[in-house]
Amino acid sequence: MSNISPHSATLSVGTTIKLICAIAYGTTTNYGQIATDTDMAAGGHSDHHPLIRGLQPDTEYHYRLGGMGPDGTLYRSADFTFKTPPESGNGLQKPIGGKLPVSVRSVSSTFGGGGNSGTWGANNAIDGNPDTQWSSDGEGNGAWIELDLSAENFVTSLGFWTRTMGTSAEIHSFQVVTDRGEIYGPFQVNDAGSMYYFEVDFTAQRVRFEVVDSSGGNTGAVEIAVYGEPVMK
Repeated sequence: MSNISPHSATLSVGTTIKLICAIAYGTTTNYGQIATDTDMAAGGHSDHHPLIRGLQPDTEYHYRLGGMGPDGTLYRSADFTFKTPPESGNGLQKPIGGKLPVSVRSVSSTFGGGGNSGTWGANNAIDGNPDTQWSSDGEGNGAWIELDLSAENFVTSLGFWTRTMGTSAEIHSFQVVTDRGEIYGPFQVNDAGSMYYFEVDFTAQRVRFEVVDSSGGNTGAVEIAVYGEPVMK
């Protein structure tokens, strides 16, 4: 087992023959849940890394790997265990999942009223350039920005880099509201020095980042990112 975090874990294993595989897991040897290899659509292969989501922090889990070979033979591993770490509350050092393409759907305001593509426009928060920023027009804790993921995705982590004006405009915490009405957070942002990453586990097509606590003023973001993988239909 590798990349174990409070809410997810990835099993990385190689097999000598090409298999289609899955992993059964749970808090007892009765398991009760299944995760499939993310590459199953490509057929049998030897490099497997099924992702397990929705785990509880500081909890021991049992798991068993199973697979089918090209000749129809079924394989099953022994029972193994792993334990998730406690919730740290300080964010992740790096994101979980691939970076998803996003666009700005709407925003609470833009400083100077220049629109999303203006000097302080909302597009600056998703352009990958730390030299540009989105700034609200003095909204403080009332600022928000809604991003469109263009399709439903499994969202596994969020990245957020707050702007600051030294004594104002700095976001200390935010929450995320999905198009399903689900609320996640608040997430604590330690400072304005860099991007902070936060693990999540939900499915959404749109995500709205809302300021919960700040130093007031022209709050906004240097960069915002969403990570995960598309929902296979």
